[in-house]
Amino acid sequence: MRGSRGWRVAAVAWAAAIVVFGVLPTQGVVHAVAEGRGGDELLTSAGHFAAYVILAFVLAVALDNWRLSRRAVVGAAALAVSLGVAIELVQAPLPYRDCQLRDALVNAAGAALGLAVFSVAARARARRPRGRRG
Repeated sequence: MRGSRGWRVAAVAWAAAIVVFGVLPTQGVVHAVAEGRGGDELLTSAGHFAAYVILAFVLAVALDNWRLSRRAVVGAAALAVSLGVAIELVQAPLPYRDCQLRDALVNAAGAALGLAVFSVAARARARRPRGRRG
């Protein structure tokens, strides 16, 4: 994906997917995938974690086009954590969803890992000779 515009589109699309899946009644699907073995919570937490790893990474790239800057890291963290909390609050009145602090914390942990991966990737990218980029 070239240019920050493409990364911004990816960030918005991924955030929209998180919102959609965050408000839909997905418990039946999760239960079917976990095959009723009691792995529903683990599968749900893993999904939350992975979704926010990706979200924070894509947001950081979108915010400052691969530059490891305060704007990229703090902005992506604030946006990802805010989205996670907002979705949990939206879920509170929904009869088929649960508002859980644990989910918001898992989302934040995923975002932290995504930003760590971004930091490593941005540093590695900055060290590459200019002629090899592209």
